[in-house]
Amino acid sequence: MSSASLQQLLARRDTWWGRDSDGAAHGGRPTGFAALDRLLSLGGWPRHGLVELLCPLPCPPLLHLVLPLLAADEPGARLIANPPERPSADTLARAGVPLAQLLVLRGERDGLLRACYEAAASDALSLLLLWAPGGALPTGTLRRLHLGAQQGRCLLVLARPRRAARQPSPAPLRLALDCPAPGELTVTVHKQPGGRPGDQCHLSVLPEHLRRAPPATVSLPALTRRPRPTLAPPSLRLPAPPPPELRP
Repeated sequence: MSSASLQQLLARRDTWWGRDSDGAAHGGRPTGFAALDRLLSLGGWPRHGLVELLCPLPCPPLLHLVLPLLAADEPGARLIANPPERPSADTLARAGVPLAQLLVLRGERDGLLRACYEAAASDALSLLLLWAPGGALPTGTLRRLHLGAQQGRCLLVLARPRRAARQPSPAPLRLALDCPAPGELTVTVHKQPGGRPGDQCHLSVLPEHLRRAPPATVSLPALTRRPRPTLAPPSLRLPAPPPPELRP
């Protein structure tokens, strides 16, 4: 193969580079967690396409895992679809998420999936985080979501229940999540290009002061208040009676 042909092959968007000698890779979006970047063959999240996170839903730490993605300096809007609870705007803002570019979408199953496909394919989104609606998702639906995200250059992160791991999926990257303790996540590779299934890492997705459990009530010091001194009401003084009148 000539040098020119090799350079053309390496310049193609569908050419996978693998890992370099340091274990780093090319082209991925940083996850915000160094251990997870080392675990992923791209050195981070894919730039676009479908990613599946398999976890016991609703899996609250999942949103903490993708907070760096939501706050990343990427052009385009962010869409959170079908979240189990309404995200706190104050918490997202303190995490650096640009609220002016954030949309939250709820809807019925069929309409929700159609809207997510059209949004992912529209070239207007940078990131779409979708909690899978109830019921199994057909492989054809997953394929359309993946192709739509590729077309719109959008990263579509799909949260699915753990039992979905038994179903084949067109998603190049599938990760299994476990939450052994509050603020802790164990990430296991289920499928990725060039990666071995079963590789895993452990992440702390909350700051230390938020991961510590509050002390039990019995160990907290009792709150005491000094009683305010009671002021005796002023005594009522009656005027002295006039002296008796003396008559001759």
